[in-house]
This record gives sequence, structure tokens and C-alpha cells, in this order.
Amino acid sequence: MFSQHLKYLFKQIAFTKIVLVRFLIILFKRNKDIELLKLNYETNYLFKNSFVIIDYEFKNALWYSFNNKKTSEKSIKIFNLENIPPNMNIVIHGFFRKKKYVLKFEPSLKIENQSFKTNFSNLSLNLKENVIPQLTHSLIGISISKLGIKTSKVTIENQTFNIKHNNYNQNEFI
Repeated sequence: MFSQHLKYLFKQIAFTKIVLVRFLIILFKRNKDIELLKLNYETNYLFKNSFVIIDYEFKNALWYSFNNKKTSEKSIKIFNLENIPPNMNIVIHGFFRKKKYVLKFEPSLKIENQSFKTNFSNLSLNLKENVIPQLTHSLIGISISKLGIKTSKVTIENQTFNIKHNNYNQNEFI
């Protein structure tokens, strides 16, 4: 229980840090208005339990909120359209400004998944009993011998060597 509170606290601190950094970046800009740069989401061929990715980007945005949930991400994933209302609100919060957009999700396609039954008529099964053949003949003998590995002994002989050198003093070296 304590770890859940601590995890929530760390997420809030990380979110606040991101918002403060974005705030400081926008603080020194001349134009602080929120501008739509990109908003992509699929509206065609939607089913009731469709998977939708909303990809967005706004200039001078501090954070975004979807149905009263704050985020600093630039895309969200909705795994089931039944979990959200047909008109979803996105609010972009900026430097003492905010803009509201409404995204519409209307499922237009439907899967008919009624259960069905199959009936077989005039079905006859002819089962034959097959004899399993014997795999070895009584006159064939099978024997297994022990496996062994023979290795020869390897030896390494050490050879001595001498280095001949002349002794010199420091004056000779220079």
C-alpha cells in the first residue's frame, strides 16, 4: 500500500517537472499562443471495440487532459471504444491559456457473431481395426557395446635460452 502511494508521488513529481520545464521554455518566447501542429486519428472502419491511436502535437502546450485525465504524452491509445463517450474532449493547457477540441468516435461497422449449430445427416463411420506390426524379428539380435575414448599423453618440453648482452654505463649510452 505504501509503495502505491510512493509510485503515485513519483509520477506526480515527474509530471510536474515536465510541466515546469515546458513552462520555462514558453516563458521566454514572444508568441505564447497554442497552435495545432498535428492531430491524427482514425475515424473510418471503427467497430465498438476498436483500437484507436490519437497522435497530436501542439505548439506551446504544457499538458493535455482527456476526460479529466492529465498527461504530457504526445499520443494516447484507446483499446476499446466502449470505454469512452462518443464525443471525447481534449483540453490543451498552455501559458495561462487553454484550448478545447472535441473528437468524435462513431463506430460504423458491426460484427455479427451469433452462435450457430451444425447438423450432420446421413453420416456413417466405418471403423476398421488395424493390427500393429511387430517391429523386430525374433532371429535378429541387438547388442550395445561400451564406448571408450583413447587419448595419447601430450608433453611439452621446456627449452632454455640465454640472452647475450654487454654491460654499459650511463655515459656510454649518451
